Amino acid sequence: VVNYARTPVRSYVISLNPVATLLIMWRRIQKATNRLREHLPGAGQGNPMKIPRKHILVVESEVKSVVMLQLYLGHVRYRVTAANTCGECLQLARIKRVDLYLLGDGCEDGDAFELCRKIRALDSNTPIIFSSADASRADRRQGMSAGAQAYIAKPCELEELRRTIRRLIAGALASGVGA
Repeated sequence: VVNYARTPVRSYVISLNPVATLLIMWRRIQKATNRLREHLPGAGQGNPMKIPRKHILVVESEVKSVVMLQLYLGHVRYRVTAANTCGECLQLARIKRVDLYLLGDGCEDGDAFELCRKIRALDSNTPIIFSSADASRADRRQGMSAGAQAYIAKPCELEELRRTIRRLIAGALASGVGA
């Protein structure tokens, strides 16, 4: 039996008013998160209540792959924009700030290698990853010579993809890109 007369005010005893207890817990979490934000690079830009997410532009024509990538990468705290065509990707690259490009092998209106070269002409520093079902040596070499920093064979482990994305974005930030 809990003696509520002797229970400290800051206690998380939920039996009397669970809504008020949840509200108090939420406020404390929010205060702690705000204290952490002060130490994050880029904090305070845009909406001060949101921790900025790194932006990934995915170019893939297969809808199921795009949805899977959006769900997974969104879950691991990335903001994902999808483009179905090379033209749409180039248009988004011109108007949006992107932290990483993830190019699939399914571009409806062009070649992914040519798209990579065009992206490099617009943006020479942002990392590019190829994700392709055809991972022959010649394709890997062609992708890397077009300007990509990584080439991942499909199907790939999502954890491997996450590590590669994280490594490339961290490397770009360390060199001053996207800061």
